[in-house]
Amino acid sequence: MPVVGTGGHVDHGKSTLVHALTGRDPDRWAEEKERGLTIDLGFAWTELAGREVSFVDVPGHERFIKNMLAGTGGFDVALMVVAADEGWMPQSEEHLAVLDLLEIRHGLVAITKVDRADSDLVELATLETEEMLAGTTLEAAPIVPVSALTGEGMAELRAVLSRVLAGALGEASGRTRLWIDRVFPVSGAGTVVTGTLVGGTLSVGDRVEVWPGGLAGRVRSLQAHERERAAIPARTRAAAGIAGLDRGKVGRGSMLGLPGAWIPSGRFLVTIRLARYVQRPLSRRGAYQLHLGSGAWPVRLVNVGMLGDEAVAVLRTEEPVPVRMGDRFVLRDVGRRLIVAGGRVVEPVAPRKGRDARRATGVLRPALDRGADQRATALLEWRGREGPGVLEAHSGGGTPNGAVTAGTMMMAPGYATGLADRARRITARYHADNPLRPGMPKASLASRLGVDLECLAAVLGLARGLRQRGSAVAVVGFEATLSDADEVEWMRIRDALAATGPTVPRLKELQIHPELLHALLREGRLVRISDDLVYLPEQVEELMRRLLDLPGRFTVAGFRDATGLTRKYAVPLLEWMDRYGATVRLGDERSISDRARIDPRSGGIVSVLIGSDGQ
Repeated sequence: MPVVGTGGHVDHGKSTLVHALTGRDPDRWAEEKERGLTIDLGFAWTELAGREVSFVDVPGHERFIKNMLAGTGGFDVALMVVAADEGWMPQSEEHLAVLDLLEIRHGLVAITKVDRADSDLVELATLETEEMLAGTTLEAAPIVPVSALTGEGMAELRAVLSRVLAGALGEASGRTRLWIDRVFPVSGAGTVVTGTLVGGTLSVGDRVEVWPGGLAGRVRSLQAHERERAAIPARTRAAAGIAGLDRGKVGRGSMLGLPGAWIPSGRFLVTIRLARYVQRPLSRRGAYQLHLGSGAWPVRLVNVGMLGDEAVAVLRTEEPVPVRMGDRFVLRDVGRRLIVAGGRVVEPVAPRKGRDARRATGVLRPALDRGADQRATALLEWRGREGPGVLEAHSGGGTPNGAVTAGTMMMAPGYATGLADRARRITARYHADNPLRPGMPKASLASRLGVDLECLAAVLGLARGLRQRGSAVAVVGFEATLSDADEVEWMRIRDALAATGPTVPRLKELQIHPELLHALLREGRLVRISDDLVYLPEQVEELMRRLLDLPGRFTVAGFRDATGLTRKYAVPLLEWMDRYGATVRLGDERSISDRARIDPRSGGIVSVLIGSDGQ
């Protein structure tokens, strides 16, 4: 169900023409009928060439330009109206500027009131209109002289409109999105909202959200062209009864969609094109209003610079707006009460730096007119990594091509490869700074890369030249080895431990460098019993063999007497044996664990849990 929208100067016959085409008067208010002046949006419909067509009639008076803008967001075809007896007028130019800035490319022009003008005046109005359309998106629009009162030219107008509509109807796609232009209560239906469904479908029973605010509701009923519907497709004027929606929190400019499908933003990157009658660049000090869909928001303009023939800027709104990449908008100068520019949303989340904003525009602008998947791919390429739900919302429902999945995130292939390269360089530097460590801890590497562990796992899966060792990462071919100086220090430590028997010096007394200590523990040259106590492996085995001299159940004192240790050594040794399975504690007593075994060569007990990590 395509939507045709009118445009043109006040009192040029827009509403009369719509009435003649549809048989329905689009003026709804008593004041409009009394004054013969369209004040607010009007709606009508008819059937053309076997197709239902909606009409949105907009006010032409400059005082009601905001109401006019609220109706332009869902146009498929523009019907410009120029009166033959007056010709091109100021609001004709401003309405054409809006259509041109929104890049509405399908349209036609009706030269109205030909019953009030002679043939020369009609020809003059036609030539003038052709001249004014030149250089705009409607440059090739057909022009048809008509009289809505006498019927002259109306048959031709209907035929031309049917042809234009046929050319305008591409495949409708995108996420469900209805820009609300009216809200009112209906008994038994709850809060009723009307608007143009510009994307997706809407069905009775659907759960919906309304932005701003993310208000929840459920579709209780649907109507289109005064007929009840179970579902409504895109490009349809619709009325939806929404249960659970607070009417006081919804108004013109609100947007209805499906839950979780949209993520509002208060700072987005845009390209801007000036209206052709605006001679100077926009100033960031100006007071502007953003018109998107049926909504209007005060907006601050941050100039970033030029990229080709378009200005690149950041728009800031006080209230977040549900935008997606590719959305078209119009800017109105509040002080001059004039449409001054239009543009497109390039990045729904604007970069903070101007340099990054220009780079983002260069990456993203080529994808604006492509499908949602291509937009999502471009967004991911620019951002590097992002959640799939965010990409879907900001691209209009797309899924990026070739993305690297990393837990709940996606990464662009180039970004992931770049991280893999950085991971190799960071790990190599870590080896140079820590030659005694077997690898860089994954948590440290993830922190240096600025990613979480799930992203790191995906990156390491792509990284050539790196290998994983448990919780560490190392460059392939790297081995932690002791230097000659380290070996000399090790001999000093070994001799100091061996010379004292089981009552070895504490770590503080041994004065071992922490890096060397970790290396000796990893290589199994030392066994760490407690925070300040290490032994040689053969010393530990000898102490464990002493357990054979004890009864089936023994106390700390029994172990102390059997080994000749003081309680200061006996307690941490037994606690270590408990932790690693050589003994089992039974209250104040212990017994040899089933997890310990007898070494038949020595007749001693060797814990199966003493491994090469020295723990």
